[in-house]
Amino acid sequence: MPSAPNAVAESAARAPSPAPRTAQATLLNILGDIVFPAGAATPTAAFLDAMGGLGFSEPAVRQAIARCASSGWIDRERHGRSTRWRLTARGTALVQEGIAGVENLADPHAGWDGRWRIAIITISNEQRAVRDRVYRALRWDGFGNPLPSVWVSPHPQRHRRSRAVLDELGLADSTLSFVGVADGIGLDVAEIVRRGWDLAGLAELYAGLVDRFHAVRPANDAEHFVALLHLDQELQHLLVTDPHIPSALIPAWPGRAAAARLLALRRAWHAPAVRHWRAVVERHG
Repeated sequence: MPSAPNAVAESAARAPSPAPRTAQATLLNILGDIVFPAGAATPTAAFLDAMGGLGFSEPAVRQAIARCASSGWIDRERHGRSTRWRLTARGTALVQEGIAGVENLADPHAGWDGRWRIAIITISNEQRAVRDRVYRALRWDGFGNPLPSVWVSPHPQRHRRSRAVLDELGLADSTLSFVGVADGIGLDVAEIVRRGWDLAGLAELYAGLVDRFHAVRPANDAEHFVALLHLDQELQHLLVTDPHIPSALIPAWPGRAAAARLLALRRAWHAPAVRHWRAVVERHG
């Protein structure tokens, strides 16, 4: 695989991203979707207050803060008796990547040039304990698995997480990676897509989320905040499950339109959610 990008972005990729819907992920969603780019330091008490309204217990929130700090995503600041937290450069790179990924969910990727990245990865039985981690990184980068040990992606440039995990786990010597076009030998591109990804299941997931969130009617700023963070949790999960297949390969697929509807809700709920967050911070300022 080609050389990695800048050191801060690579460092962010090497630390395992928090699983969607967890307290860690929600804390980073608040910092990334509500606080960023202002970058204001946030009191611990504000996280406890706001995340309590999302169903997280005080120990879960404190543990999430500690884990985000130990991963190098946030830094502690002392303000008298108050402890506040601010995104580090590493944390900023992580949330910026997440924001860009979410905003691209509705992108049809219409300019696809027909090239694929093909990775052939052999994981021995002695190393089978790491398979789930490798497969998760590959799927996060948009790879599908049409044949045993063969992973393909129509986005050749998207491989940073996969490369970081393969290097870390010492699997470089059992991996081949190259970029090319399908030439008509063996599976055609339609069959590669059909075998590589469950796009029918993903379309059903999108349709269910559209129905679920369009039924939500927030009545005040606090309810907008809760609705936005719940939506962010699902969008973050979609970053792992949606491979961003170019429209040239799936021209009639309904997922892109569904993603656009979810992103429109996200934009509509953002301003009142920010007002609620500011009120929470002022209460604990």
